[in-house]
Amino acid sequence: MLNLRNNVKVIEENENYLVVYKPSYLPTVPLKNDIKLTLLEIVSETYAEVTGFEGYSSWENGVLHRLDTKTSGIVLIARNKPTFDYFLNLQKTGKFKKEYLATSNIECKTIESFGEYPYQNPLYKKNGVCIKSYFRYYGKGRKMVLPVLDSYNMAALKKTTGTEYETFIKYEETVGSMQKFRCSLTAGFKHQVRSHMAWSGHPLIGDEIYGGIESEKFGLEAIKITFTDPKNNEEKTIEYEEK
Repeated sequence: MLNLRNNVKVIEENENYLVVYKPSYLPTVPLKNDIKLTLLEIVSETYAEVTGFEGYSSWENGVLHRLDTKTSGIVLIARNKPTFDYFLNLQKTGKFKKEYLATSNIECKTIESFGEYPYQNPLYKKNGVCIKSYFRYYGKGRKMVLPVLDSYNMAALKKTTGTEYETFIKYEETVGSMQKFRCSLTAGFKHQVRSHMAWSGHPLIGDEIYGGIESEKFGLEAIKITFTDPKNNEEKTIEYEEK
């Protein structure tokens, strides 16, 4: 069994923030009053200051962006409240960019609930494709999100996000039956990359609820973040891919 605690890695640290690698199947932060082991708990055992202030909530503390439990990759964590507020403003103004490596399989299922896909297939779009949509929750327990193009009627029913989200997807390579893509975004929503990839006809491996093939390995890894560093006001890119 994977030792989640030992697979957490600090990629970069300074007095203001930490960049930490989260393994797949480890929650980033707890749900309210949840007792499961999380990335935040493991990091706070060495860096107690990351839980010393309130972030998005009193239990998320310094974590600036969450990854789905199955998704692996790098996470930015503030070590103090001023740094958290600085990065929060960057996110609100679209100046914090995240990039993911997404892996799909040639064999996949079509999600009937998804409406017509109006964009070019990223597999054949040389320079990549920017997918835009609103989202609404659907499925058992409202655990999935459905891309929606026309927000007017849905928003009137208070069923959509009310905000349009963008994912830029660029095809990278095919290795055997696996197809790899780079996905980048600024503002993010729950399951955004997963839903947009499935909508484009390339659901992630291991993402069975969105039509992906069954696999213990989950085909989504956060590999790069780009932002303006609070210390010197210069653009900084941090990239890490687990081999």
